[in-house]
Amino acid sequence: MQNFFERITWQGIFAAYLAIFFLRNLLMPNVADDYSYKFIWDGAGKGNLINGIDPTRLQPVESIGDIFYSQWQHYFAWGGRTVAHVLAQFFVWQEKIFFDVANVFVFAALVILLFKVGTGLSLREMNKSYLLMILAGIYFCAPSLIITTVWLTGTCNYLWMCALELLFLLPFAEAYHHKKSLRLAPYALLIAVLAGWSIEPGAAVTIFVTFMFVVHFRREKNLQPWMKFGFIFLLVGFAILMLAPGNLHRADLISDHLPPSKLQMLYTNFVGGFLPVFLREIILFVPIILYFVKAKTSPETTKFILTFATASILSLLVMMCAPMFPERAGFPSTIFLLVASLAALKEILPLVEKFFRRQVALATILAAVWLASLTGCLYVEYSFHAQIEERIKIAAAHKNDDLIVVPPIKLPDWSEKLLGARTWDKLTLLLGGDLKSYDSNNRNILFCRYYGLKKIVTPKE
Repeated sequence: MQNFFERITWQGIFAAYLAIFFLRNLLMPNVADDYSYKFIWDGAGKGNLINGIDPTRLQPVESIGDIFYSQWQHYFAWGGRTVAHVLAQFFVWQEKIFFDVANVFVFAALVILLFKVGTGLSLREMNKSYLLMILAGIYFCAPSLIITTVWLTGTCNYLWMCALELLFLLPFAEAYHHKKSLRLAPYALLIAVLAGWSIEPGAAVTIFVTFMFVVHFRREKNLQPWMKFGFIFLLVGFAILMLAPGNLHRADLISDHLPPSKLQMLYTNFVGGFLPVFLREIILFVPIILYFVKAKTSPETTKFILTFATASILSLLVMMCAPMFPERAGFPSTIFLLVASLAALKEILPLVEKFFRRQVALATILAAVWLASLTGCLYVEYSFHAQIEERIKIAAAHKNDDLIVVPPIKLPDWSEKLLGARTWDKLTLLLGGDLKSYDSNNRNILFCRYYGLKKIVTPKE
């Protein structure tokens, strides 16, 4: 078995994982917010995501111009995540296969960016240990994996925006790791604005990390003009994100669904957001702890690890202060903690590889568990896809009925306990993966509007 593992290349493992990831994307239909973003944002009304909206006000996106007009309305009436939602509206307007392919490339880019930012090594120095650390870290530690990395709208908000933030941080990390000056093209300033304009928790801690880099390079008397301008343009993007008038307007629209007091809000956010995200990713602290116990090679490495680990925690604290903290919003925390963990792994790599060479049976069991988990996800997602396709057929056959009643989505009994939010679970269905038993629900309304139906519901329990 040990010889078998040694013969497998990291490129082979990566290609196999990307193939599985592509299959998961193919099995993901348009659901929930995907339908909302198929239409121009109704800024003059209640938007596209509130229960009880008037479907006759919604006009389908039919051009690039419609997308930009929609996001103009969205910015003033709902929120500032324009970069993420321009991407989402573009891809839900197209055949989904285009997104499925693009998402594989962005996921691959995120993996490479994590490696390069975390270790400072060239891609030629990638190996199986680094790759498996990244893939396992994302798969087992990232919150709401199906929402943040596979579902179209969620992926544009989390996976793609975190990749954008790491792309911005890459030249800073390269200069830090290699203690050399770099020259960047002017378009890097555009990346700075877009990174600041990405998503609130990720952009906020990107500012923190960049500030720490700027302070470091200033002390080292190596602060380059592009670093200063990059930081300034990052702040500009963040200001555009946070000062969107739609943020306040959305707060008014959803005020009835928010906790009545700030203390209760903090408690709800801690129990429902901070705690589950932190507990899931806590294993990523193991390489960091081992680094401080076994290695602690240099002050620069220690500072780098602590900066990104602190950014991870700060990301969660930022969301603690938000009106709501869904688990998926913890995705940037996992990504920044992975960077710190990879930096630590680089320093203790000989110890880790020596351990697993001696524990071949343990490595085999872990690989088997991971493969079984991925297989389970594919089974659940195939079942989900088939049920959605059957629902669409039922809707088409009864298009002229006053009311269509369709079966609710059923998940295998074992998937909730064994797979959780790695794939579809009861919570993700409740939050929009399935229709509701009342026709005023936003998901039901948008489904009807898109397919030209009158009313559709699931049976009342």
